[in-house]
Amino acid sequence: MKKRLLKTVFAAALIAIPLTLAGPSVAEEGITKFTLDDFKSSKVGGFPKRWRTWPFQRGKCEKVYSIGEEGGHRFIKAYDDKDISQQIFLNFNWPVEKRPYLSWRWRATKLPEGGRESDGNTNDSACGLYVVVGKYRGHAIKYVWSTTLKSGTVVTRKDGKLKIKVMDSGPKRVGKWVSHRVNVMKDYEELFGRKLTKNPSGIAILTDGNAVHKPAGCDYTGFAISSKP
Repeated sequence: MKKRLLKTVFAAALIAIPLTLAGPSVAEEGITKFTLDDFKSSKVGGFPKRWRTWPFQRGKCEKVYSIGEEGGHRFIKAYDDKDISQQIFLNFNWPVEKRPYLSWRWRATKLPEGGRESDGNTNDSACGLYVVVGKYRGHAIKYVWSTTLKSGTVVTRKDGKLKIKVMDSGPKRVGKWVSHRVNVMKDYEELFGRKLTKNPSGIAILTDGNAVHKPAGCDYTGFAISSKP
């Protein structure tokens, strides 16, 4: 992952326009779970409609991210074999104290050979999901499916502004959907050593293999926030 990437995520969050969620309004009481994007408004084979890129990077991102469909189920299909290494992000109003849980599903399809997030020279992940907190020069938690690091490993980068947490590791479940649910407030406090006092500005995903110059692939779906685990 190139050095400018974290800066790109934060700056992108700064300029992005908040999006309407695919599910009920997050202000609606009594509803515990909200789907962030069901991809129904996106065209299969096209770029995910609700997601944004850094200015002037849309063309590159369209080469990596598209909408796939299997059995009527839609998802973001990411595959980077051109060293593009660009995030796409979904910016939305997130009342994190009321909806601290973030859930998603992903399926690694190609692990970047030699990828190792603890080394800046090999910092690539098949699957990467950011929780972005703050705007320019903010903080982020990045959940990854690592080629080599063990599940549960935590890596600190970008002068402490980025915390990488390994959720899945290695080839054993490549090609299979894996579900995750995290308490963002709890993770933030554990990783950064202080309470989360502001709402996240959204999420971003990144599939890249540019550091090791190897292809990387991942499918993503099921993005939701909720008040209960």
